Amino acid sequence: MDLTTLFIIAASITILVTAFIEVFKRTTNVPIRYLPITSIVTGIFVAIIVTPFADYDYYTMVVAGAIAGLSACGLFDLTKVAKDERK
Repeated sequence: MDLTTLFIIAASITILVTAFIEVFKRTTNVPIRYLPITSIVTGIFVAIIVTPFADYDYYTMVVAGAIAGLSACGLFDLTKVAKDERK
């Protein structure tokens, strides 16, 4: 499998992760600094659930889920949260 396929899988999972995180953010009272970690864990969880329907191994899907979680929360958000905590 090539990297293009991995990114296509991650892009499709990103839509689900973004929607879930937005609903989670609006319905719970969790601090904003925990949302990036929640996004990454959700991406990995969704990827593991989707694995039986795809023709890829678990390792590939976990990596795609982590990439989806990172892109759903935005890498910029991760650096912004880290900078805010230093103040």
